[in-house]
Amino acid sequence: MDTENIKATGHSVLINLPRTATKPEVTFEWKIPRDSSGAPLSNAIERDRARTYFQAYAAACALYFTEKALAEIRAGRTKTWEPFSVPDEANSCGFTEAVRGVLSHHMVIRGGKIANYHPYPPTPWNASVRDSFGTPGPYEDAVQNTPIFEENPPERFKGIDIMRAVRSFDPCLPCGVHMYLGNGKLLDKVHSPMSVILST
Repeated sequence: MDTENIKATGHSVLINLPRTATKPEVTFEWKIPRDSSGAPLSNAIERDRARTYFQAYAAACALYFTEKALAEIRAGRTKTWEPFSVPDEANSCGFTEAVRGVLSHHMVIRGGKIANYHPYPPTPWNASVRDSFGTPGPYEDAVQNTPIFEENPPERFKGIDIMRAVRSFDPCLPCGVHMYLGNGKLLDKVHSPMSVILST
């Protein structure tokens, strides 16, 4: 996107937010993070930092789209949808970019009715297993070689640094990331379709 408020420079994104009733104009620049050798850097801190810049980016996008919508209204173009008829038979899919990654919707219509519908949110993609070539999924790739700064002895190890890395991909996961360290005691066993066992 390249608008009056958002500019891609090739190595960064400039985000300019105009003055408001209580705040002056401000410009942010998100730069592609790099390590000491100049290689792109991806870790939990950088993902969280990028998410913070995304708030300014989203505000600038909202301003741009609001101004475009107002221009349409002022020009008298207020129609917001087109009449349509549901086909008797159809397969469809749609893709969009969500904050956490790709979101897709898939639908089958038979006899003019929805026969099958399934959304694929970003979490299953991010949590995917290794592919047929042995390439790890994003979560597994992120935790490999993660420095462990947790200052707990082995018997009280909680895996905070590993969980923090996984949660940095997806704010919807704070309650869904648990560590299994093996050889632990059974805390609780819950019947579910996934046969969840909670262990320490």
